[in-house]
Amino acid sequence: MQIPLSNVINYMRIKVVVLSVFLKNKKIILPFLAVLFFISLYFLIDFSSQSLVAHDEGLYARRARLIESSANWFSPPFISPHHKTLGSYWFIALSIRLFGNSELALRLPSILSSFLCLITSYLIALKTTNSKSALISLFSLSSMPLWIQYSRYASPDLPFVLCILLVILFFLRSLDSSKYISQYFNLFCSGLFISSSFFIRSYMAFVPFIGLTPFIFYHLFRKEFTFKLSFFTGIAFGFIPTFLNLYFSVQKFGISGITSLFDFAKKQALGEFGFNNLLLVPVNFLYLTFPIGILLLILFVFTRSNFNANYPLLIYCYPLLSLTLLLCMSTSYPHYYLFLLPSLSIIFANYLTSNSLRYSSSISIIRYLVFILVLLISSILLLFIFKYTDLIILYSNGNPLIVYVLVSFLVLSYFSSLRFLFNIKYLSSNLINFFYNIVIPQYIFFSLLFNTGVLGNPNYNTKLFLKDASVSSILNSNTIYLFSVESKIQTLLSYYLPSSRVIDDFEVISKYKYVITSNANSLEKLNLKQIFVPVKKFDNHLLLVNIGK
Repeated sequence: MQIPLSNVINYMRIKVVVLSVFLKNKKIILPFLAVLFFISLYFLIDFSSQSLVAHDEGLYARRARLIESSANWFSPPFISPHHKTLGSYWFIALSIRLFGNSELALRLPSILSSFLCLITSYLIALKTTNSKSALISLFSLSSMPLWIQYSRYASPDLPFVLCILLVILFFLRSLDSSKYISQYFNLFCSGLFISSSFFIRSYMAFVPFIGLTPFIFYHLFRKEFTFKLSFFTGIAFGFIPTFLNLYFSVQKFGISGITSLFDFAKKQALGEFGFNNLLLVPVNFLYLTFPIGILLLILFVFTRSNFNANYPLLIYCYPLLSLTLLLCMSTSYPHYYLFLLPSLSIIFANYLTSNSLRYSSSISIIRYLVFILVLLISSILLLFIFKYTDLIILYSNGNPLIVYVLVSFLVLSYFSSLRFLFNIKYLSSNLINFFYNIVIPQYIFFSLLFNTGVLGNPNYNTKLFLKDASVSSILNSNTIYLFSVESKIQTLLSYYLPSSRVIDDFEVISKYKYVITSNANSLEKLNLKQIFVPVKKFDNHLLLVNIGK
């Protein structure tokens, strides 16, 4: 069939108009498309390929579901005093209420909080530095492996970080504002988020608050009494959910409803001094913040920052004091340091955009150190994909092509970035180009690996087992008893199977029809193996049916 000439002409006219509009507005359209792509990597997640990480995600999910199903969200729905305030579970519980029981519901609070953290951190950087440094700090933060991981993790860590960033942003806005009403409002909101952070993360809120104390008190006590009153009124209002939580906890458990909260904090903070922290933190710092951490270290040693920060107590004193407190804690995990990553990205951006050489040989040393680093990381990635093919197939859930493509894409970006190192006449501008050439592909690389379940999906076999047709029909219509199951898998199954029951009594196991166990040998010792027949196996776990029932 011949296409009418009028249709061809109309098509050509439309094409010319669209092309003309694009060329005239490409400075607007291209950044818009880039931002759209950046945002899509946050939200376009294949949740069918996701599984919860034990223990933490399973515990948060199970406790949040208990709160969601309870009549009073301020009263602890647990059988014993709890060591955390209920705000740790509120956002996940609300998401479950809105979207049901799924990985999407469990992880959506962290995804949204992380995205809002990036925006808030960028606004803070704008107020403390300049637009160029703020943009670099935004890309720095979003590309850090630790940040990407916890942006898709069912926990209160990112909502807590968002609260801390809002404390800082509203306080900065109160300093910049010339209108009294605006200053009152911003100070009130800053205080509100300080106490709200305690409801979300309990004792951990004291670490950033102590770190912020010199900055806040220096500026606050220079103000009139009414401004101070507005700030502390905000703190008082923010503590209302915590007071209600503690009140109902005391009503249910007595004074232990309060003491359990602080006993746990004492145990975490005041045990033996963690010398292992001093050894592990630098290692974690380098690979969990790569490449920002190691580039900052190189710049710090061989250059000096020429940028005069507007609020040095916030930019330098706050992260240093907070880091010191974390290092002194007896127990410390990588996610404890999440709230420091925005400050790290701002400091790095300052060094990158405005620096001078410490030594005459600094340029050459920086060039060769970064060159060696790029070659080392590229070699490790290439060695991994060639030597550990079986492992890649296993962890990519049978789809290794995406791993090969993304690793190749990342290695190519590393090699292409080398051209900036050998044209290092203008140190700052070339390092900035090198930075963007490294972190943007890395952000795409890690985001897609997490979004497709290649990373952050350690219990994929458990999900496959639960989705199996022969298994799901049994699970949906029967109570499943968990006997001698590994503790981490037991935590997950207790969430995925709300009607399941944990049993420890060997004497009564023969009464139950369906049992999941990871210790089939114990059944043989109890002479029960002849009455239990395997239905399905996953990893070293068995779903058994009692043929005598």
